[in-house]
Amino acid sequence: MQDLKAKFDEYYNCHLLHKFAKLEDERQKQLTVFIRRLLVTGAFIPLLLALFWNSFWGEYIAESREATKVTIYVLIFYVIAAMLYCQSPVTSFKLDVKADIMQTFAAFWGDFLYVHGASLPEGTLIASNILPYYDSRENDDYFQGCYHDVNIIISEPKLYKKVRTRNGSHNVNVFEGIVIQLEMNKKFKGKTVVLKDCGLFNIFKKIRRTERVKLEDVVFEKHFEVFSDNQIEARYLLTTAFMERMLKAKKVFHGKTIQFSFFDNKLLIAIETNQNMFEVSSLFSRTTNRKMINQAFEQFTSVMALVDTLKLQK
Repeated sequence: MQDLKAKFDEYYNCHLLHKFAKLEDERQKQLTVFIRRLLVTGAFIPLLLALFWNSFWGEYIAESREATKVTIYVLIFYVIAAMLYCQSPVTSFKLDVKADIMQTFAAFWGDFLYVHGASLPEGTLIASNILPYYDSRENDDYFQGCYHDVNIIISEPKLYKKVRTRNGSHNVNVFEGIVIQLEMNKKFKGKTVVLKDCGLFNIFKKIRRTERVKLEDVVFEKHFEVFSDNQIEARYLLTTAFMERMLKAKKVFHGKTIQFSFFDNKLLIAIETNQNMFEVSSLFSRTTNRKMINQAFEQFTSVMALVDTLKLQK
């Protein structure tokens, strides 16, 4: 890890530092826009609060609440609109940086393509059976390339399910994290799905999933539940060495929920985390500050460690 970090430091100085330095002027401009918008929108808040206070006491005396309700709705609408208005330069700068930096950043690990907003095909996500049901999704970072002779795709989706209530409907976040697709060198025809162990709730999985596979590895069984349409093939894929490596991979991501699926000669891994991955800069710190790029380096290295750990190369 130390050698890799030293190589990245050298790579950063040669290929990334000058790019970040050029973006500093743009950051200052967008920061000025943000501060101005914050001051403009903030100037009206005392007026709106005074209006609310006047409505509240006026209707308290008159024993009515209609004007107060309208004022509350106006306040809520204004706050949401103000947040979007102020957030715009923050988002704009973030996208500018990613457009200029991420392709070069990803190239450190090999022949990688970076696309913002792309994702794995919806059919692949659904067919894996490791992601929850969802109605809509947002896509952030997407990397596609080859590492140690293994074809790999990394995507960062957020999945949402529409929940209906008496007053309408709203979206609930059901998955946030990264999804990794690796091309397997072993050939297989069936599907084997490995989910986190849910204790007594495993009975519900048995109804919805294919036949449960009982494995001899007690430690692995404590963390995962295995379902497959081919018992022999599942044991062929989940060797003792592979299970040990996946447990090690789970530690790499500090115990976050990790589930995976073998199908169509692919291994799809879903790692749930509420941490926004692969962010390399912020509007509120100098572009040459190494804190965020170093964090992104560690995150990407952890993903690449999955390939090293699982030893999927030929």
